[in-house]
Amino acid sequence: MSQKLKTWLIVGAVILALVIIAFSIYGYINNIRNEGIDWEVRQLNPQYVDNQNYLSAFISGFYEQIGVAQTQTSALDTVLTDAVKGRYDEGGFGSGSSLFNAIAENYPDLTQLAANWGKIQDYITAQRAGYRDMQSKLLDMLGGYDNWRLNGFVHSAVVRMLGFPSMELKARIGENIIYGQAAEDKMWQIVLTQAALDAYNSGTMDPLTVPTAQP
Repeated sequence: MSQKLKTWLIVGAVILALVIIAFSIYGYINNIRNEGIDWEVRQLNPQYVDNQNYLSAFISGFYEQIGVAQTQTSALDTVLTDAVKGRYDEGGFGSGSSLFNAIAENYPDLTQLAANWGKIQDYITAQRAGYRDMQSKLLDMLGGYDNWRLNGFVHSAVVRMLGFPSMELKARIGENIIYGQAAEDKMWQIVLTQAALDAYNSGTMDPLTVPTAQP
């Protein structure tokens, strides 16, 4: 075998090896990109909107519970949303509770409200548990996404190079859309009661007390 032929064979082998390495690197990077897009587009984006859909269905269901058409007053809708997020936990759900009073202030038919309060209370309690599970699911998914982004020196470097969180991550709130890192920050921002916020800020919390019935 001539020296020239040997040289060409060596050059060809080197080129083939480089091509294989290039395709391997491309495949590795492309797989990471596909995984990131799957996290954002197929999992996080729909879950964030689905949590809002759950709240919307809860509000509509409240009006069905009391057998009336849904009103157009945003004040009562806000009270119901706060209730399912846990704002009125401290006062209990009895007929003299802050939740009852807040609804009564924004619902004109107090007689009908009082007559149906038992099933309304059960409904709100169940919806609170369901919403908590939805929020926990979203938080678990966000934690998995962050673990995927940061796990492994080479992997995390490629993730940063590809720009994740990308602009495909969207926190959609009505007609408003937040993108990228700001979207992930928004998704992490779950709603807490004021008592919980105060406890975390101060590092202390008063003992829980059993609410007493009010006349």
